[in-house]
Amino acid sequence: MIRTVVPVVLVFVLAVIGVLHFVWAVTPWPWRDKIAFTKAIYGSDSGELPPPPLSALVGAALLGSAVLTLMVSDAIPGIGPDWLQFTGMVGLALVMLGRGAGGYFMNAGRAAEFRRWNSVLYSPLCLGLFLLATVVAVSATAR
Repeated sequence: MIRTVVPVVLVFVLAVIGVLHFVWAVTPWPWRDKIAFTKAIYGSDSGELPPPPLSALVGAALLGSAVLTLMVSDAIPGIGPDWLQFTGMVGLALVMLGRGAGGYFMNAGRAAEFRRWNSVLYSPLCLGLFLLATVVAVSATAR
């Protein structure tokens, strides 16, 4: 069950967040305007969206991580050696750990909306993704 459910959950969440980053490259949806978006996502009230290529790059990295998860869990054929796929999963886990644990230090000087979202959703979600990615990586070594 761990080898099936955990990768599916991880792939789903990474894909949804990746698609959202592509959406955010062109629109502040689901927030009503750019100022509400930047307050909730970046903690500033400037209304200045990040450069679209940067949002698209993050989206591509997240979707790539979802594909990597599918490869590591043998749901699709892998590209490259197993050790490289494993290293990619460990890298994903470490990035999520860094954002999740480090996210709490990002609250200082930020808008109240960001502090709330970051403390309740963003950082805990990243810590959860860290755990899921770690389980996928460890289960891949057990094969």
